Amino acid sequence: MNTSNTTITNEIKCSICRADIKDRHNVYQSSLKLGIICNLCKQRFSDEDIEMIINIFFAFGEFFGARDRSNFSIEDTILEFAKNLDEGKVNFHSQNVRMWHKVLTHGITPKEFLKELSAFSEQEL
Repeated sequence: MNTSNTTITNEIKCSICRADIKDRHNVYQSSLKLGIICNLCKQRFSDEDIEMIINIFFAFGEFFGARDRSNFSIEDTILEFAKNLDEGKVNFHSQNVRMWHKVLTHGITPKEFLKELSAFSEQEL
């Protein structure tokens, strides 16, 4: 019989923030990717946000808050997005997905980002 040296555990981690899920009675399960979501992420994000976030992390890896937020600038990210689009380096959709991945891995919720984006847009007008 072939056996693996790896140990199988019963640990379940949140598909968004990678926190250990200890209480399995109140978990949320994503409809698209069958990801398990902890209570904190379920409260923090809308159902639509959860599906978007799971898809982005499934495609690009990492997790919410994986990177240090202290040196992250939403304004710089928005300007980089606009510059890359103006220069024709990438198409809108792929640039948009990359921007969301960057924002989420720095622990910024979609609600926070959209609020900052709106404030930035109003400044530029």
